[in-house]
Amino acid sequence: MKRFAFVLGVFSILTASASAQTLPDTFSVEQNGVSLAGSNQEVVEDVPEKTKAYDKRVGGKVWLEATAGPSRFNATQFRTLDFIPAGVQALIPRVVVNGPEFGAALRFRAGSTTIGARYKRADYAPFDLTTIGLDLGFLIRAVPYVHPSIRLGFNYYTTTGGLVLPGFESLVSNVRSNGGGASIGLGLRIPLVKWVSIAAGFDYSIIGLVFQGNENVTGGKFTAGTAGTAIAGTFALTIHLGT
Repeated sequence: MKRFAFVLGVFSILTASASAQTLPDTFSVEQNGVSLAGSNQEVVEDVPEKTKAYDKRVGGKVWLEATAGPSRFNATQFRTLDFIPAGVQALIPRVVVNGPEFGAALRFRAGSTTIGARYKRADYAPFDLTTIGLDLGFLIRAVPYVHPSIRLGFNYYTTTGGLVLPGFESLVSNVRSNGGGASIGLGLRIPLVKWVSIAAGFDYSIIGLVFQGNENVTGGKFTAGTAGTAIAGTFALTIHLGT
């Protein structure tokens, strides 16, 4: 019994001595990348990873685009001029014009598909051709760095500044022209940084125009039409907004 009391006394002394010792003021535990600090140590927060400025795939939900390039329009590939005798129509020279084309577009992207509105103006020597249309695009984003694309357009056309068929200024007056058509384009798009890309493409369009005005020989009104095809090379700079 005395031996048990002696052991109990020694254990009590050791326990009291251990409890009297001071715990360390600070400690640091690293677990799953998070640092835990004591009361006297500054807590160091994780620094978020910086977002890369370059993205190898084109992104953004809203696209603002400016375009420019050369254009060629064969305005007389198909035509009907009902105020000119059929035998004389074959003598009308072909009207093929060239000039620069400038434009802008507002497009919205969902996945690899874009939809939006496009405006273009081609400055030809005899007249100017304005295009306003609905733009549908399909982008192969699975190919990084350089994205092949295809674009469809359904357009309204109007002309200003002169007659599409030059040489008839003395025969007609008060001429108004407008029409419609469609276009298809192929291209490549290259992302530069996360919010900017450039593109180059080729467009082929079918354009039909209807003319209405006064015929000066008889004083009556006339309606005439012409249809042609246009080709254009397009270079685009695009700003991408949204995530």
